[in-house]
Amino acid sequence: MDDQVRIAIIGCGGIAGAHLNGYQQLQEAGYDRFRIAALCDTSEQNLSRFAANVEEKLGYTPDRYPNVEQMLDEAQVDAADICLPHTYHHTAAIPCLEAGLDCMVEKPVGITIKAGQQIIAAAQKNDRIVATAEQVRRDIGARAANWAINEAGLIGEPLFFGFDVKTWMELDLESYAWRWRHSKLLSGGGMVFDAGAHFADMMLHLFGDIEEVTCTLKTFDTPIIDMPGIGPRPRDVEDYWVVTLKFASGLFGHWSYSRAAQAYHINSSYVWGTEGAIKDRQEWMHPFQFGGDIELTDGTKIPYEEIEKQYLCLLSAGTSWNQWLSDGRRRLTGRPASAPRLSAARCMRQTTLGNLSKSPTC
Repeated sequence: MDDQVRIAIIGCGGIAGAHLNGYQQLQEAGYDRFRIAALCDTSEQNLSRFAANVEEKLGYTPDRYPNVEQMLDEAQVDAADICLPHTYHHTAAIPCLEAGLDCMVEKPVGITIKAGQQIIAAAQKNDRIVATAEQVRRDIGARAANWAINEAGLIGEPLFFGFDVKTWMELDLESYAWRWRHSKLLSGGGMVFDAGAHFADMMLHLFGDIEEVTCTLKTFDTPIIDMPGIGPRPRDVEDYWVVTLKFASGLFGHWSYSRAAQAYHINSSYVWGTEGAIKDRQEWMHPFQFGGDIELTDGTKIPYEEIEKQYLCLLSAGTSWNQWLSDGRRRLTGRPASAPRLSAARCMRQTTLGNLSKSPTC
């Protein structure tokens, strides 16, 4: 097919498998305007295993290359999907962009601000597209939560949030995928930098620009680890952090995490507003990936399943929450259409959840 985008997957380790599953889902859904044309990895074992997975899932076997330079010289590709350890993101993305390839780079885009800026500069100079693989805001749970908070206004005006997770996670000192994550030189930082990219993106998506940040980090466990490519070194990424965020809107946020908490564990993740609060269902760094449950000031509880149902109903009808309130106001509240618009939270209090699911747009 002439209009297919020929993609190279650079780095055939763990996270590349998740990307391959995504490509498989696209193909099974009937979207065939792409082809995995090349695989690139320094490990022949990774290349062989991943090529077999592509054959199984997509029905063909891509060409294989041991390094980016050879791939760019020999392969016929239009774009690169970069799934390497963080320290290699810029060393792979920049030559690909300079060779005329569009790039998607796993998060975090660059191991440092400077590395990220160099990637962006290479894309701009060569008129190429560069994007990051950030999926959380696109999940149905996160979309429904954003709608509930920012469009439907179910908790009123957002005031502040608190995400506090303290847990125990045994250090993995053996697997390649974790050994490089214990070194700042290879990873850029611990989970505040790694999975924290998901958290930061979702908070910006929900609440807009940030004006001020304060942060404290602490490393408790410092065993000597055989770091890939650099040898034995003490573990130097953080085990604990506490962050305070002030948004341009005036909203405040508290974010704290530790993997080193023995015995008692905490998972408390809420956004509070003037008319209620929403509790995140997830237990990690992916805010609202699995949705959230709302409780209003008068004790009314709105489970996530109902929030998602209403959100999907409005999407399928091609209408907005404001339109839904306007169209359904007389039937639901007895008020004339010209009456001042009720807040979404008050509307939900004055009707039953069963009636909401029977709105005129569903």
